[in-house]
Amino acid sequence: MKRAILLLMHQGKSYTEEIAAATAGLGLHLVALSSRPRTPSALEDSRRHVAHCVVAEESELSSGDVDKAVSELADRGYRVEAALASFEGYRLLMAELNERLGARDCAEPALRLCLDKYELRRYLLAEELSEVGVHRITPGVTPELDPSARWFVKPVRGASSFATFVLDDIDDLADLPAIQEQMRADRSMKAIFMDRYDFLVEEYVEGPEFSFETFVLDGRIHHLCVHEKARVERLERTTLEGMSVSPPVSLDRELVLEGADHVTRCLTALAEHGLTAGAFHIEVKYWESKKRWEIIEINPRMGGSLINASVQTVTGHSLLDLWTESLLLPDGERDAFHDKLTRASQLEALRTGAATRATVFLSKYGDKGRTVDAIGFDPPTRPPRILRIHVAQGSELEASDRGICLMDALWDVAVDDLDAETAFLDRHATDHFHVRYR
Repeated sequence: MKRAILLLMHQGKSYTEEIAAATAGLGLHLVALSSRPRTPSALEDSRRHVAHCVVAEESELSSGDVDKAVSELADRGYRVEAALASFEGYRLLMAELNERLGARDCAEPALRLCLDKYELRRYLLAEELSEVGVHRITPGVTPELDPSARWFVKPVRGASSFATFVLDDIDDLADLPAIQEQMRADRSMKAIFMDRYDFLVEEYVEGPEFSFETFVLDGRIHHLCVHEKARVERLERTTLEGMSVSPPVSLDRELVLEGADHVTRCLTALAEHGLTAGAFHIEVKYWESKKRWEIIEINPRMGGSLINASVQTVTGHSLLDLWTESLLLPDGERDAFHDKLTRASQLEALRTGAATRATVFLSKYGDKGRTVDAIGFDPPTRPPRILRIHVAQGSELEASDRGICLMDALWDVAVDDLDAETAFLDRHATDHFHVRYR
């Protein structure tokens, strides 16, 4: 039997090429189970990178699909030893299979707690790790909110900034039933919600926002990289992250390290639920009026957009490579793995004053429900090192209140001139990115 890792793929895509390279580097085969894509051609590129691909009947995977795929793959000579899912909607399926196989992963209760934004906030409050007030929104009931505070609405379970917005008027909650219908109908993202379509409202944390790209193994926490969300766009019913920079520019080193320590305390508190392994994209804000850090979300997965490319540029290591390697890491190699993470960590470099590399990456978003007639990014100078345009001429964008990303671009930048670099690249991209709709 050939030793294999099973990639749980969403509608034909899930960083397949990168994960295939990581798997091959370990001397393993990559096999895949994909939910059924909307068009058969969506699988063509991914199939080139896997030894065998099983396609489920439905557009979302289930536990039964996983069981059938493992059996079919065994009949074809592949012994699945671990599962990997970069798509959040399949994170619980990944953990369920890894528990049965004995691969290193988080326990399911820890993942469920992280994925439930309401229960996570309540847990952090109970552990005295948060001061953010929160209410679950009950259909037909107007929550009693302190008028002296600002409030923020978001789904209890979600991603891609789906229906995340500052509540300027309590009457705006009347829009939620229509947004829930969007959630149920969204062909690409519905699996993220895992049949949960309820909302919460919590105090708005006023201050700069960051994300920690963090790796956990054996309960030991390594913050590999930190990004500042240097430009945030607020649309009517969503909040979009337009530009990220690493390391941060708006806070001094001591405050950033204080933020890392706060995230460590929160993850340590979750260890009792089984949060002991895996890659995490942790969104945090510095609450300026209260001079404290607050967790916004703990996502038990790698960050999207160009997060992995940025982390690899800054640290020399791909999160996907590390995550894949950790699943089947022999006991005798754990200490060396931890040493590698410590040496790679940008946060350790900031703590010791060592040199660190820097990146800026940006994302451009589209207008929901529109059809793209032309799109391009052709700057005359300073072309990005990585450019990914996600739609083509004739693409019809989803009529959805979430971030619909058209383009991602990443630059390597001078760490000692980040303010100027960020300002220039922001203008540069605005001037030279174009999209026209029919």
